[in-house]
Parts: sequence; structure tokens; C-alpha cells
Amino acid sequence: MAASSHAPDASEKSRRSPLPWVAVVFAVGLVLAVVLTAFHRRDNEQAHRIHADFSVILDALERYRGEHQGRLPEEGDLDEMLVPKYLPIVPLDPWGRPYQYASNSQGVFLATFGRENGRGGVDEDQDHTNHDGHQELLRR
Repeated sequence: MAASSHAPDASEKSRRSPLPWVAVVFAVGLVLAVVLTAFHRRDNEQAHRIHADFSVILDALERYRGEHQGRLPEEGDLDEMLVPKYLPIVPLDPWGRPYQYASNSQGVFLATFGRENGRGGVDEDQDHTNHDGHQELLRR
């Protein structure tokens, strides 16, 4: 007896399991989750590094202030102020640029303007200052 080779009819097609499609959708979702998590982790690592650098610089500035009658220059080059007496080197931001520094009667301002080095932005282009509320990163 010959094996029948007929095309599946509509009733056979409707009985097929949706499992292959579910597996594909699950796999795509899993890949997206891994990729997005990696980007988020990198941004958090950069923010953590920036604020750890701020902590090191602020500590050195406090030592400078203690030896200069409680005063800090209003602006200037952190390398000239702090190296080598207060720091062996002043850290650079994650993009290899010096942190911005200013001081006034309100206190010290440190900043980096992100990857694109312009004000504003999100993710790697986000601005960070020592006053932006990310100090909780230093406690981790």
C-alpha cells in the first residue's frame, strides 16, 4: 500500500501547536533583556566611577582648603592645585577629559558633561555633578 502524500487541509493546520512561535517570541525577549541589561549596567558603572572620582577630588580639595586658610580658588586647573601634594594624579572622566571645577561661597562644583561633552543628554551623554543626587552610588 502506498503512503499517501496529500497536502494538509485546514483542519490539520488548525491543530498544529503554537509552541514553536512561543519559543521564538521567548528567545527574542530573552535576547532583548540581556542586551538592555548590559547597557544599563555599563551606564551604572560609569555613574559609579564618576561619583567615586568626585569623592576622591572633594577629599583632596578639603585638604587643600585646610592648608589655605579655608579658601579654594574660584576656578582653575585641578592638576595645578592638587598634584602632587594632595593627589598623585587627578582622575579623568570616563571619556578621558578633565572634570570641570568651580568654587564659590555656596561650595564646590564638579561636573562632567558626558560622552558628547555638551550640556544635557541621557545615558552616556548625561551630565553628572557632585550635586546631582547620585551620592548613594558611593555607598554600594
